[in-house]
Amino acid sequence: SAQLPARCHGRRSAREGRDSGPEAWAAKVLRRRRGAVRARTTHARPARSPRSPGTSAPGLARAPAPRPHRRSRQLRVRGVPAAASPPASSSGCPAAPGRPHRPPLTGLGPLEKASALAPGRTSPRVGPPAGPGLRVIQEGTESSDGGDSCRLFYPEDPIKIVRGQGQYLYDEQGAEYLDCVNNVAHVGHCHPLVVQAAHEQNQVLNTNSRYLHDNIVDYAQRLSETLPEKLCVFYFLNSGSEANDLALRLARQYTGHWDVVVLDHAYHGHLSSLIDISPYKFRDLDGQKEWVHVAPLPDTYRGLYREDHPNPAGAYASEVERVVNSVQEKGRKIAAFFAESLPSVGGQIIPPAGFFQEVAEHIHRAGGVFVADEIQVGFGRVGQHFWAFQLQGEDFVPDIVTMGKSIGNGHPVACVATTQAVARAFEATGVEYFNTFGGSPVSCAVGLAVLDVLEKEQLQAHAASVGSFLMELLRQQKAKHPIIGDVRGTGLFIGVDLIKDEATRTPATDEANYVVSRMKENYILLSTDGPGRNVLKFKPPMCFSVDNARHVVAKMDAILTNMEEKVRSCETLRLQP
Repeated sequence: SAQLPARCHGRRSAREGRDSGPEAWAAKVLRRRRGAVRARTTHARPARSPRSPGTSAPGLARAPAPRPHRRSRQLRVRGVPAAASPPASSSGCPAAPGRPHRPPLTGLGPLEKASALAPGRTSPRVGPPAGPGLRVIQEGTESSDGGDSCRLFYPEDPIKIVRGQGQYLYDEQGAEYLDCVNNVAHVGHCHPLVVQAAHEQNQVLNTNSRYLHDNIVDYAQRLSETLPEKLCVFYFLNSGSEANDLALRLARQYTGHWDVVVLDHAYHGHLSSLIDISPYKFRDLDGQKEWVHVAPLPDTYRGLYREDHPNPAGAYASEVERVVNSVQEKGRKIAAFFAESLPSVGGQIIPPAGFFQEVAEHIHRAGGVFVADEIQVGFGRVGQHFWAFQLQGEDFVPDIVTMGKSIGNGHPVACVATTQAVARAFEATGVEYFNTFGGSPVSCAVGLAVLDVLEKEQLQAHAASVGSFLMELLRQQKAKHPIIGDVRGTGLFIGVDLIKDEATRTPATDEANYVVSRMKENYILLSTDGPGRNVLKFKPPMCFSVDNARHVVAKMDAILTNMEEKVRSCETLRLQP
C-alpha cells in the first residue's frame, strides 16, 4: 500500500484482510466505476420492449437469452476472480449468443422502394439523450450543433459494440457480428497472446525510450528480418499518421526539396501535413497546395488505362513522369512520391506490376525518394508476401516504408523504416527525434507478440489460401449478378465494384450502401470505399476462415438476388438471365 496515492490512505477501511491491500483497493474502485456507469446507462437509455428469455425475434430461430459479457481467463487481474470464456463452438470459435431482433435501417434514398425486402421495417432506434453539458460528437447521434465531424458506421441504427474475439464483434445485447472490415485487429480482436504480452509488460515497466531496454532492440531486429536489407533504421511512433508525417520530414531533410507527388484519391493520415498530401481529404477542405502534385490513380478497371491496355504499368508511370516534368518546368523540386502500396480509400486498387519500379526511376532522377505507405496492407495481409510493395517484384525497394494499425493489433504503435543514408541526413540537423510513447516497452512487447502470432498461426499463408477461396466465390457471383462489375484483390484485401451500367461502369453508390445495410441486418459488417463509395471492401482480421467466406458470399448472393427481383433501381439490376 506504500505505492498507493497518499490521498487514498485516508479512505482505507480499518478492516485488514479482504478489504486491504492494493488488489482489494483496485477491485473496490472498479466496482464503484462499474456502478456509476451502470447508473448513468440506466438513467439515460430509453426502455426497450421486454422479451422473455428464449423468445425469438420475427424471422429468427429461438435462441437462449444473451450471456453477460465476460473477460477471458487470459485477462485475469491478480486478486480479482475472472469469469470463464464463452463456450466454443465445434469450429473452435466463440459460440454465438442469442441474436435479439434489431429494427432494420430506413431512409435508403432511391432504394426505399425495396422496403418489401425487409418486412416489419420500423423507425430507427433513437440513441440516449446527452446529459447536461455533455456533447457527444458522433455522426448519427449528434443533431444540429455541428457534431458531424466524427462518423459512426450505420448512423441510422448504430451498433454499440462491447466485446470482440477473433473475427467477431458482440453488441450490448449479445448479438454476434462477423467483422469483414476491421484490418486494425490484424490477428483477431483481443488475441489472448497479444493481450497477455501487453498486460505482463505493463505490470513491470512502461516508460519512454530514453533508457536502454531489450524490447525495442528485439522488435527492430525482428522487423528488419522481414524487410529488404537496406531498410535497416527504425523509428517507432504511436500511429500511422505520425509515421507518414515523419516520413515527410525525413524526405525533405534528405533531399533538401519540398514538393510531393501523390496519387489521386490517396489518404495518408489526419495531421495537417498529411491532409495536404491526401486528395481524398484536401478537396473538401482548403484545396490543393502549390507544392502538392497529383498523378492519376493506377486503376485498371475505370482509370485512364484499363485492362485492355498492353502496358498499363508503363502508361501510368508515364503520367507520373509528366507530373514531375511539369513541376521541374516551374522551377520546383520533388522531395518524395507517396503511395499506398495498395490504394484502399481509392477503391481497393491493385497497381499493375512494374508500376512502382518505373515511378521510382522518375522520382530518383528528379532527386526525390519513394515512400511506400503499408499502414493498411502490410504484415502478410496480401498473402503472397509479407509487404504489399513486394507484389511489384523483388527488384523494387522503397526508400522509406511506413507502418501502423495492424502492427499493434489495435495497440497504438507505428514504425518508419528507412536507409542509413536517409537517417544520417536527418541526424545531421542536430535536432533529436523523440516520441514519448513511441517504442515504449509495452508497445514493443505488443509488436513482438503480433509477429509471434503471425508466425505461429501461419496467418500469411492463411490469408493467401482463404483470400483465393473468397475471390473465387466472388467471381462466381460476378458471373451471376451483372451489378458486380469487378472483383479485385489479393490475400485478404479484396474489393467488389458495383456498377449501374456495364458500358459506362457508373458507380452504383446507393445500391452498395443498401447491400451494406442488408448485410448488417444479417450480422455481417461490411463497408464501402472508392471515389464513388461503391466498392464493397473486405479487410477482415487475418483469422477470417473459409466458413466465414462461404457464409458472407451466400448472404450477399441472397441480397443481390432479391434486389434483382424487387428493387431494379439501375440497369444492371434489370438484366435477368
